[in-house]
Amino acid sequence: MSSRPRRLGCRGVAFLASVVVVAIMVLVALHDWKLGGWLVIENGIVENLQVVLIVATGVLAARQGWAAKRRGEPFVFEVAVVAAMTLICVGEVDLDRVLFGVKVIHTRFFVSPKYPLGWRLLAVLVVVGAPTALGIWLLVHIRELWRACLRGLLEPWGQTATFGIGLFMFVQVFEHRIGRLPWQPSPYFFEEALELVAAINMFVGLAARY
Repeated sequence: MSSRPRRLGCRGVAFLASVVVVAIMVLVALHDWKLGGWLVIENGIVENLQVVLIVATGVLAARQGWAAKRRGEPFVFEVAVVAAMTLICVGEVDLDRVLFGVKVIHTRFFVSPKYPLGWRLLAVLVVVGAPTALGIWLLVHIRELWRACLRGLLEPWGQTATFGIGLFMFVQVFEHRIGRLPWQPSPYFFEEALELVAAINMFVGLAARY
């Protein structure tokens, strides 16, 4: 029988990292209830860590897509991942609210005369035009994207990343109910913890794809 140690796969790495991070958050909250709530404040430590992991996932996908393009292979999957990470990142940091004090996607921004016309036209181009063009391009290449997703689901890296994306979507759908759960130092504690676990799985999955 071989005495070589068994390597910890990407699913094991993601699980271990998730358990460690959540355990630290819970221990901090149990030790100091206020400090536990402070961890998950808007633009706090946990949210910033999520953003770092999400940006890193997008960068990995972009590098993989560029490598695939240079090899003459389809890269629609990588483009879809970069687009998804960009949307998640913008939503997490509320970049539009930081810059303009209001959600750019809100109709009030587009029609409000207190914002320069140039900024509003640029917002329409970026918020409406770019996603529309990207969506059309993805629809044109939907078969390649579907095949790439199916291939990914057969691999450990794809299963890990898919779990992360699925968990993130679950939190977005049920965030209000999650916020009403008892035994948390902040209404956002469980939500932010789950989103951090999702970000870890997405990053580990894309990193293991190499």
